[in-house]
Amino acid sequence: MPPVDVQLKFILPSDPRYLPVVRATIAPLAAAIGWDESECRAITLALDEALANIIRHAYQNRTDGRIELECRQSTEGLEFTLLDHGEPPDRSKICARQIGCDQPGGLGSHIIRDVMDTVCYELTPEGNRFTATKRLRKTI
Repeated sequence: MPPVDVQLKFILPSDPRYLPVVRATIAPLAAAIGWDESECRAITLALDEALANIIRHAYQNRTDGRIELECRQSTEGLEFTLLDHGEPPDRSKICARQIGCDQPGGLGSHIIRDVMDTVCYELTPEGNRFTATKRLRKTI
């Protein structure tokens, strides 16, 4: 019997109350695929930051927006796709804050880029699409 491709899809409102539900799913999913506890926490944090950025920036903290999250296992690891219909991201402000600055907040994009292997923001006819991948490194 061929292996089953793992694919999870969430459709949730742009309401931070639902972020714990996603966090509670992502860590065990990453663990089941093969990451250690530290990497599972990092992947969960990166995805949580991406969702929080959509809520904060694309929807300006409105709770009536729609966010689609798809998690797909590939032969190399995991791919996460987020789709929203809020304001498109201002590319000049992504990772604009300097690390080490005394100002609170604004490090989410840095965390996402540090944790994930690839990160892509694009405007599509379907909406704002954010895609991030994390490769599972096999130890020999």
